[in-house]
Amino acid sequence: MRNDSRRRDFLKLAATSAAALAFAGGPRLAAAQEKRTLTVAWDADIDTLDPASFKTTGGYTVQANIYDSPLMWKVQPVSGKPGLSQPKPGEIEGSIAQSWSFENGGATLVLNIRKGVTLPSGREVNATTVKYLLDRGLQSPGYMRILFPRLLQITKPDQFKVRDEFTIEINMPAPSPMALDTMALINNALLEPDEVKANATAEDPWATTWLKRNTAGLGPYRLVKNQPGVEVVLEAQADHWRGRPYFDRVVFKYVPNEADRVLLLKRKAIDMIAGRSSLSPRNVKSLEGESGLKIVSVPDTLCHWLCMNTQKPFLNNVKVRQAINYAIPVQAIIPSVLYGYGSEMKSPVPSLTPGYDPTISPYKFDIAKAKDLMREAGFGKEPIPIDLAVRVGWQPHEQAAIWIQTELEKIGFKVSIVKETDATFRQAATKGDHQLSIESWQSWINDPFYHVFFNFHSTAKGTNTSFYSNAELDKLIDENMHEPDAGKRLAAAKRVQEIIIGDAVWGHLWYDNWTRVMRTDLVGIEKRWDSFERFFSMKLA
Repeated sequence: MRNDSRRRDFLKLAATSAAALAFAGGPRLAAAQEKRTLTVAWDADIDTLDPASFKTTGGYTVQANIYDSPLMWKVQPVSGKPGLSQPKPGEIEGSIAQSWSFENGGATLVLNIRKGVTLPSGREVNATTVKYLLDRGLQSPGYMRILFPRLLQITKPDQFKVRDEFTIEINMPAPSPMALDTMALINNALLEPDEVKANATAEDPWATTWLKRNTAGLGPYRLVKNQPGVEVVLEAQADHWRGRPYFDRVVFKYVPNEADRVLLLKRKAIDMIAGRSSLSPRNVKSLEGESGLKIVSVPDTLCHWLCMNTQKPFLNNVKVRQAINYAIPVQAIIPSVLYGYGSEMKSPVPSLTPGYDPTISPYKFDIAKAKDLMREAGFGKEPIPIDLAVRVGWQPHEQAAIWIQTELEKIGFKVSIVKETDATFRQAATKGDHQLSIESWQSWINDPFYHVFFNFHSTAKGTNTSFYSNAELDKLIDENMHEPDAGKRLAAAKRVQEIIIGDAVWGHLWYDNWTRVMRTDLVGIEKRWDSFERFFSMKLA
């Protein structure tokens, strides 16, 4: 009864206005009362539990904790930030595969499967289990059907070969610099083949419909409750191969209003807030020095930029796009919207990504230069009406849009800021309906060619939201995606940046920090390249 009462109290709090929250009474709700329960607030929901095809933050966060992948990005303690670890490019550790090696000049990746690991049914994990997850990724709807051919040149299931009971080989036609990173993606989730097959149909051979609401695999936690719009509950797997997690339960409370999430933190009703956009930098700043709370923040690979649809009138002129870059007051925007929790974008490649070069871009705020370029392009006499789309509730984007609107109107535009829901924004972006928009992107694999392929290659439908096409750039990406020589790749990455910056494809804004607010005694925080929280290493100091 006590737990049910606390849950009702919490939901009442989460549903009230910020003013009501400030005066709400009742018992302390913090998870400290239940030492082994971690209570998390988020603004997410799970779209599907199919690891091959989820799209939401909620879907990824849950699956990163209920499933294991063959390998994982290795993390190291961050100097000066006790209790926090983060990865370095190229560093990998074992997971379901305890070790690995390369053969055939690097074209064959051999995974040695960890012995003694059992699925919930009691069946032992072996090479056949891992082959099923790879086969399913390649053939079922979802990300891996795109990534395996693009990153590893894997196009047929027989390129995944069971060598013996605990050894599987992945036979690529040539070495791939991204082979190990690909095996770390949680999209390669360890599923139980028999259970998935039992729920498949002739029309749905990979049980994608069943997996929208069901799980079938192995990880440090198991999903015990998924109530959309209310809460998600995970429970620890006592016999997981990593050992039992410190927290027996992780409870995600759906709190759609950011002001409510802030007040719940202040009241110690929750232990942390999960998700990349669950707290704006302004609200993070307001929590600095708050008793009982700490802020964890490190640079990340998440990019934010002014997206210019290069197929639209006016924006199909490179001089106009260059003028827009010179008109962005980025040095004023960043302190005003990020409050120290991010840094200026100086390249379309993230600052933590190998090959990043901050010296190439000539752009800096210069209205006179921007006006000159508009005149050279044949514009500037009559105002050009143009829409700038942003997502509702993305506070930094909404604030930046106002700054950008003001300056673009000085160089000849009449800017209308259009606020759209996330779903509407994404649909319009992928269809090419936007003119200007403020976009964000994070590459789950921290590689320059992974990043530029999805954002700039002419064949990257749905992710190249600038609708940019450049034959030289496409050729450089195609030739270097699988190039094993690191020196050649880095040289090509520099040329790629020169082309994109010269063509002014993006209006450079900022790189986010990975920032979370949590109770002060929570440690074991691990930030990995995909940036979604893992809870199996978290504990109270």
